[in-house]
Amino acid sequence: MPRTRILILLITATLAFLLNCGVGKVQADDASSIVIAVLPFEVNADADAQYLKDSLPTLLSDRLREAGFRVVNQKKVRDLVDEQGYEFLNIQSAKDMALLAGAGYSVYGSFSQIGEDLSLDVRLVEAFGIKQAIPLFVSKKGLINLLPAVDELVAKMKLELLSQDKIAEVDVRGVKVLDKDVILMRTNIKTGDIYTPSKINADLKNIYALGYFDDVKVKVSDVPGGKKIVFDVKEKPRIQTISVKGADAIDSEDILAAVNTKKGAVLNPKVLSDDLNTLREMYRKEGYYNAKIDYNVEGEGPQARLNININEGKKLYIEGIIIEGAKKLDPEEVKAQLALTERGWLSWFTKTGVLKEELLERDASAILAYYGNRGFIDAKVGEPEVEIKDDGIYVTFKVSEGDRYKVGSVSFRGDLIVKKSRINELINVDDMAEGGEYLDRSVVREDMKAISDFYSNYGYAYAEANIQMDQDKENKTVGLTFVITKRQKVFIRRVTIEGNSKTRNNVILREMRLADGDQFSGAKLQRSIVRLNKLDYFSEVDIEPVPTGDPDEMDLKVKVKDKSTGMVSGGIGYSTSDSVFVSAKITERNLFGRGWNFSLNGGWSSKTISYGLDFYNPRVGDSLWGAGAGTYWRNEDFTDYDKQTIGGVVRAGYPLGEYTNFLTDYRLENYTITDVATDAAQDIKDIEGNNWSSVVSASLKRDTTNKAFNPSTGTLNNLTVEMGGGILMGDDSFVKYTFDSNYFTPVFWDLVFHWKGSAGFIHDNFGDGDIPTFERFYLGGINNVRGYSSREISPRDSKSGDRIGGNKMFYMNFELLFPINEEFGLVGVTFFDMGNAWNDGQSFFSDTKQEDGEDLMLGMYKSIGAGIRWFSPMGPIRIEYGYGLDKLQDSGRHKIEFSMGQFF
Repeated sequence: MPRTRILILLITATLAFLLNCGVGKVQADDASSIVIAVLPFEVNADADAQYLKDSLPTLLSDRLREAGFRVVNQKKVRDLVDEQGYEFLNIQSAKDMALLAGAGYSVYGSFSQIGEDLSLDVRLVEAFGIKQAIPLFVSKKGLINLLPAVDELVAKMKLELLSQDKIAEVDVRGVKVLDKDVILMRTNIKTGDIYTPSKINADLKNIYALGYFDDVKVKVSDVPGGKKIVFDVKEKPRIQTISVKGADAIDSEDILAAVNTKKGAVLNPKVLSDDLNTLREMYRKEGYYNAKIDYNVEGEGPQARLNININEGKKLYIEGIIIEGAKKLDPEEVKAQLALTERGWLSWFTKTGVLKEELLERDASAILAYYGNRGFIDAKVGEPEVEIKDDGIYVTFKVSEGDRYKVGSVSFRGDLIVKKSRINELINVDDMAEGGEYLDRSVVREDMKAISDFYSNYGYAYAEANIQMDQDKENKTVGLTFVITKRQKVFIRRVTIEGNSKTRNNVILREMRLADGDQFSGAKLQRSIVRLNKLDYFSEVDIEPVPTGDPDEMDLKVKVKDKSTGMVSGGIGYSTSDSVFVSAKITERNLFGRGWNFSLNGGWSSKTISYGLDFYNPRVGDSLWGAGAGTYWRNEDFTDYDKQTIGGVVRAGYPLGEYTNFLTDYRLENYTITDVATDAAQDIKDIEGNNWSSVVSASLKRDTTNKAFNPSTGTLNNLTVEMGGGILMGDDSFVKYTFDSNYFTPVFWDLVFHWKGSAGFIHDNFGDGDIPTFERFYLGGINNVRGYSSREISPRDSKSGDRIGGNKMFYMNFELLFPINEEFGLVGVTFFDMGNAWNDGQSFFSDTKQEDGEDLMLGMYKSIGAGIRWFSPMGPIRIEYGYGLDKLQDSGRHKIEFSMGQFF
């Protein structure tokens, strides 16, 4: 090295040493006292990143200046590098460059990029060699994170250059029950952080606030690499046992289960305070508003006994509910709308009369709604006032009734897509206007929804019907204007399905009444939900409209959850018609997820043995046609004869519209009549031996009910015509007509009214043979007129006295259904039945009283009764008791009956 260059380096080094070590020593934590020279970086990356050779040192220089450091100008650094002719930089050359630039430190290194990974590998070099070069390394993902990588590098350089102590270790001592991690999670310091006394003090407070310690201290010591922080804690006693004293109204086990303080835990006053508040709330809900609850600790040292002390006081009931301000409406009628009730003489048993504070706001809203539905549109209800006295609780609702208004004019404004007269047909509030009735807000809300639903059926999925009310304070009327906004028509872009692990998409899509490209319809959307539910393949069905970003389109997301549709069952039971029976059954209502119905069954009892195999595909090839077939074998023991049958049936079906289906089947069976009693009717003796039956039937079934099982609305009607013999040949010759009608409607509360009527008529096949006895009509039993024995309501043979069935019948069931337990599908029923079967030559409703019988009103036998229905996993089960109101010869009038199968 030339002597001139050596001299320059020595002079520069001396000045830099005085500047950085003299001043810097006094102000070691002042970044502005430190001068840094940022040297060129080596860039190991593709050609697109070579620009970083110039920009990266400039970027690092700028960020160091923002951090408070003095940085040598980049032009000066580049000129010095060029003058020295350095091709590669190392620690020695970095020291020389720092001295030549008048800096106390220099920094150099490399930038590397491999795929998405980038890294900065840097050396921080002290100019005089007093300290060893410090390696620094930063890595990030993606070139977009270059700036964060540079900032992290600056932070590390600052930590090294300012000579601040780092935290080398954090520890906890004194814990015996608690885990150290529970304490460390409450601290904000960690190994590698700069030692800051204020942060340590804050963490000490956080640890003490946990509530598990009587004392917390912090100890700081020097260790290689920085400071060691030790939190020295003294735990509160450990709870050895918990006892509850004074509890009577609430079981001690329930109290211990409700609190978070548990046996074996460290005593925590904060947690205990929350526990006591929880217990006070429990007692308040039980009516003990004056209960006093506290605790005390027995024992000293590491183990303690916790006592929860309870003074329950007297249980308080609601002794009075006052509707203050109710003048135009009867206060008692207003009180009837409340969920809260006053104490009654059975409150100790029914749990009524207890103040449930969460219901106060609900009841205030109920009062306001009650007034609003009776014309008091300006009514106000204040905050409920609760007064707890020694003798009980008194609740006051303050009401400001205001004036009462009747419905005035009713008009429509906005986007009308049909004539006003058509919209008038949708609403009910116009009838209130004509009748001079008081305004009912609930009717107005229902009318607004009816209009919106009507518009949605024309594709206006986002249509709204708002109400504008114009008060006439002088005449006390309210003019109602329905303001209708139709918005844009909406079409279905796509129907998607999710959640079906078993059922195939096509089975679901064929039940949808909306498909890709269809115009939206609210009625079709709701109908699709009903149809999917009535398949009974799913435990959950929901169709969610999903915006697409285009206001003219929406997607429909059909969300279902498959449920078990297959069943293997067997059992022993009792039937009122067959006594003890044994049954076995294999069914699958959604075979292979294709919607196919398959069943294999067998039954054995003292009177009947039967086997059956059946298959039905409701949508052959996804067409509208359904088809299936079955075979069966039965051996039946009747009173006067035995009958053994083997046969088969083929079926087909086709929908005639949305709610109506056409069904047809043909059955061919061979049956043998044996063991005919000597005193049996002649009609039975005539068919003794081997017989063939060839029968075709056709049915029209219309179903508008809302559910497959336990419907609450709709009708179910079925007309069937069967024909045997004639051109079909066979030994049985008849034409049989039956019509069944069911009607369901909700009445009040959760009660559902169900009416069923059934009528039938049979005649020979236009003179071709006799009607088989077992094809004629017999009533009695759980499926028609309950309270009478099965098949006992029937005309009798004039000679033998045997029941031979009627050629016509009619019966009706009147039922009131009510839920017992919705979760388990338990439903209660009360009923009134009436019906009869009439013989040839007798007309419908003629009196057919038998010997020793009583006159029959309308010529029908009547009964009353009650029962329970369970929609069990094995299918619908009925247990019903009926009492016959009319005397029937040789038949009891009290029947408890059991059955499993469809309720209709």
